Amino acid sequence: MANSHDIAARHIAKKVKSKYIPARSPDVKTSRIRVEVKSTANEIPKALLQLGGGSGPAYVALPTPEHPKALRRLRSRKTGLMNYRGKIIKPSKRK
Repeated sequence: MANSHDIAARHIAKKVKSKYIPARSPDVKTSRIRVEVKSTANEIPKALLQLGGGSGPAYVALPTPEHPKALRRLRSRKTGLMNYRGKIIKPSKRK
């Protein structure tokens, strides 16, 4: 059975018309958006490295209970935040 990370990554990939490939990083990538799915806000530094410095909007996807801590960690960053259902909580300011 798939874990919550995989379920969230597949759901977000479907929403942005992409595919989730577990061996690839970031988890969801299209020509217009990149999303790295993590389980806790403590993993944000790793997610930022995996998203890299590419162009276009980039997001870290986290479960809802992690959002307050994640918002504090991402406050001064251009990277956005979304929930496990693909809803944008903090817009990405990356161009």
